[in-house]
Amino acid sequence: MDKFLKEVFDFGTKNFSMAKLLWALIVFALCVVIIKIIVVILKKALKKGKADNSYIGYIVTVVKIVLYFIAVIIFCDIIGIPISSLLAVLSVAGLALSLSVQDILSNLISGFVILITKPFAGGDFIEIAGKTGRVKTIGFMHTVLLTADNKTIYIPNHEVSVSNIINYSHESSRRVDLTIDVSYDNSAAQVKQSIEKAFSEMGTCIYFEPEPFVGVKSYGNNAITYDIKVWCDNKDYWNVYYRLNELIRKCFDEDGVEMTYDHINVHMVNNSSK
Repeated sequence: MDKFLKEVFDFGTKNFSMAKLLWALIVFALCVVIIKIIVVILKKALKKGKADNSYIGYIVTVVKIVLYFIAVIIFCDIIGIPISSLLAVLSVAGLALSLSVQDILSNLISGFVILITKPFAGGDFIEIAGKTGRVKTIGFMHTVLLTADNKTIYIPNHEVSVSNIINYSHESSRRVDLTIDVSYDNSAAQVKQSIEKAFSEMGTCIYFEPEPFVGVKSYGNNAITYDIKVWCDNKDYWNVYYRLNELIRKCFDEDGVEMTYDHINVHMVNNSSK
């Protein structure tokens, strides 16, 4: 550090001139213009290459930081600041800074890892560490999710990289799983027939290949629990989920199938001898 300061002082007293400063400013301004042109070309190339919008901002930011750093180095070199000593000082300062901002660097590196591995894309509906929403952007420090009720969640990139990620949008199809509790008074055949009737009323909203499934899951204290599984287009998941629930209730009412709930049956015994 002392050597660098001495060299800068010597530069200031011996080599500095207004002509060098003016030329350095012109070159730096030219570098800024070139950087802006490169950024515009890079954005167009990324969009033309069908890069995900959520990643474009991250890539452009990294490129701009690198290019502006190079421009500053060129500026310092023109006016005579010793570059080798400057880089040595910056490396020492960078090491000290990295120790004090480990979390920030961790988020930066994690953002780069997410960019390379691509576990999700912009617009995907995902779950990270118990938080669900659509991916809005993947930023320098945070991945931003937009929830179904229009809340914005900022999740640090480091937390994203070390968490289990569930991507609900990755596949074109998705299975809807329902469980229904039905009274012991109705036979399994009667229940299945009524649910299959609901399937037929869903029409083309659900897949019939793979075939929809209905089966007895368990026998409870007050009801028999049935598992219902159907496949549909991923984009139709919630429409199928709610519509199928409504149709099952409608068909049960029409066919006399009784849905039940937790209750206690009390039987009165008339004993005439007491």
